[in-house]
Amino acid sequence: MEGHLPVGDLPPGLYYADLTLGNRVTTVKLLVQEHKRDSGTHSRYLYTTDLSLSEEEIEEAWRMRWEIEELHRDVKALGLEDSSFWRRERLRGYLTIFTIVTNVVRELVEELNLRSVEAFLRFVERHLGGPPGLMKIFKLP
Repeated sequence: MEGHLPVGDLPPGLYYADLTLGNRVTTVKLLVQEHKRDSGTHSRYLYTTDLSLSEEEIEEAWRMRWEIEELHRDVKALGLEDSSFWRRERLRGYLTIFTIVTNVVRELVEELNLRSVEAFLRFVERHLGGPPGLMKIFKLP
């Protein structure tokens, strides 16, 4: 819009913005933060339509949301997303095993200073090998 800064040009801070979609206008609270990484300083843009949230609450909501995204990525990397269940007991058993496997793998990724579940699976295949067919359980690139 004329006379307004593009979001990418906003300095760190808390802002309110009106977003228009068709004839509907929604006000959002936008938190702009700077983060330093090895590759330099990067901006992060967190937003919410709940205007009562504090900066800390916005950060926490996005942190939890990001953890869910990471969980979905890890589930896909482990090949655990394609399962069908006919009985409730089977579903409960699968969820228990799934939770254990996912948590153990995530902890190993952290302990081994790896970047992702995919890197862990490559590590296991490269260093541990295992019985023939063991690694076919997981979907490796």
